[in-house]
Amino acid sequence: MSRSLALGILALLTLLLAGCVAAQPLLPQATLSNPVLTPSSLDSLQFSYTLTRPARITLTLGLPDGRGVPLRADELRPAPGTYVYAFDGTVPDPERPEERRALPDGQYRLILEARDAAGVHQSVSANVTVRGADVAPPEIQNLAVFPATISPNFDGIDDVAALTYRLTKRARVFAFATDAEGRRVYLGTQELLEPGEYREVWDGTVNDRPLPDGEYQFSVRATDLAGNVTVARVPVTLAGSGRPDARILRVSFSPRRVMVGDVVRIDATVKNVGSVPLRTQGPPPGHLYSSFDSFSAIADRQFVERLGLWRLGVDWAGSPGAAGSKYPYRWGLGRDLGPGEETTIEGSIRVDHGPDVERQVGPPNNRMFFYAGLIHEGIAYQDDKVGGAWIEVGY
Repeated sequence: MSRSLALGILALLTLLLAGCVAAQPLLPQATLSNPVLTPSSLDSLQFSYTLTRPARITLTLGLPDGRGVPLRADELRPAPGTYVYAFDGTVPDPERPEERRALPDGQYRLILEARDAAGVHQSVSANVTVRGADVAPPEIQNLAVFPATISPNFDGIDDVAALTYRLTKRARVFAFATDAEGRRVYLGTQELLEPGEYREVWDGTVNDRPLPDGEYQFSVRATDLAGNVTVARVPVTLAGSGRPDARILRVSFSPRRVMVGDVVRIDATVKNVGSVPLRTQGPPPGHLYSSFDSFSAIADRQFVERLGLWRLGVDWAGSPGAAGSKYPYRWGLGRDLGPGEETTIEGSIRVDHGPDVERQVGPPNNRMFFYAGLIHEGIAYQDDKVGGAWIEVGY
């Protein structure tokens, strides 16, 4: 057989095969799982259709007044096979496409159109009756935020936005935040809530990392049992965002040998290595503690721990400070410390006690192990237990 004859036969077979494919119905089958739908029971029906070859499909819901609502528009189905569309009896709100509304009771028609690459077009339709629909959407009333501008920098001032709202009917509620480009930067939990007043909080962080300064939208989405969806949103501004960080560059304890009643001096240098200022409180550098003191008990308790503030702390193994208190001896940084700034902190502890001789087992041990730490109060211990030094105490 000559090469030209073989090519001719192959071309003929290709044409015949193409003709056979084109002769096959594009949409040989379409079925509806149930002709009646009750959206208020969270029911849905399955509209199944079969394609014999790749095609683009458009699905439209025909309304009783003759208008059509697009459900799918010119979408590619890349392979032959059976596809399923789950119809729950809701359609997008024409004025707010992110919201959905349950269809009122009545007769509707699902109209499916398919078109293949050769331009072959075919359509099928199925009638649907909607009964017992709950068309009243949930309302999210009085959505408010305070403060409207937050500074997620862990300084204890306006770090968190509190958002309050009223839900008018039972619904599954989901809260989220988006940036200026519409990207979701925060995803809250989804809960089934009863009607009432509710509160959400947002700290402007993702995985404990502050988001950049800018304008954001905080949204609350409510979906009732019939599939009605309502979304309310409020703007939240992030300003002064950043992650604080600090380091103890140097710390020393002196002298290394004291008598009971003598004073141990602490000298430390602290640097702000973060991107935001560090806020602090007292007592000021230079304050003298008794070894039986605690920061939370001195000066009429005016120096108790406050969220977000920074202080230098000192502790020692077996400290007699207040029960449960870590770093009972604390000093402020002297001033709020800007990014890149350093400060020197001096403090003193009078050693007013010694080892518990009555409980002591074995040879006398008259040494104390002092160490320092940097406290971000209510949040973390930085440089925990650094600069350790043994201090010998005589009697």
